[in-house]
Amino acid sequence: MKIAIVTGASSGMGKEFALRIDALGMDEIWGVALEEDLLNEVKSQLKTPMRCFAVDLTNGGVQAVDALLKQLNPQVCWLVNASGFGKFGRYDQIATEQATNMIRLNCEALVAMTNTCLPYMCEDARIVQFGSVAAFQPTPYVNVYAATKAFVYSYSRALRVELKSRKVKVTVVCPFWTKTAFFNRSEKQQGEKVIVKYTVMYNAQKVVDKAFRDAQKGKARSIYGFVARWQVRLVKVLPVSWVMKIWCNQQRFDKRYAKIGKEKYEK
Repeated sequence: MKIAIVTGASSGMGKEFALRIDALGMDEIWGVALEEDLLNEVKSQLKTPMRCFAVDLTNGGVQAVDALLKQLNPQVCWLVNASGFGKFGRYDQIATEQATNMIRLNCEALVAMTNTCLPYMCEDARIVQFGSVAAFQPTPYVNVYAATKAFVYSYSRALRVELKSRKVKVTVVCPFWTKTAFFNRSEKQQGEKVIVKYTVMYNAQKVVDKAFRDAQKGKARSIYGFVARWQVRLVKVLPVSWVMKIWCNQQRFDKRYAKIGKEKYEK
């Protein structure tokens, strides 16, 4: 039995990936996400049978997938790790539990899913890991999220080399700002938007169209859009302090946060 496993399959770019994999003739697509009702909506849009896992990948979800893999022993042809979330704001505006959960989902769960699926993957299988353009620079006020994506990028590029002898291809997708439900959770702190200027906002379908093609071709990474590609190039040559300063000036962080919280630490 040939299957594809997509985490974050209930919405956004995970859902878009499931819709494209639908045309590949898999025996099943396994969709993993928290929201069972949204997974069922995606299932109704697919021709390929979809097995839904309404689970939390940071709390037993990986183990649920692992148990069924051991039971059915399928051939995993595609693994798409699109689950993840971000929370924007100053360090003391984000609860420690939220910050560490970002690390658990964006990093630990991604590695756990990858290691769980690799024994069932054969030659020409594809692994797609969702990183971000934020992976290429330290990003104040998005610091933990950006750091998790730097981990995903580094891990995915190195894993690709390790899997070369098995001919399993790893593609890391690095989207720029892309319109999805991601922003429903990440954007606001205390009723105000953290990010006040988006250089560009890309369409999720177009981002995934390119990512899907790049993964089929076995490319190491996929970055959609002129602005995104040029930003990645520029941050490689500019001093890190400049990159962070430009970002903070663009979002007016220095003016907005200069005095907020100072009194909290003054005795």
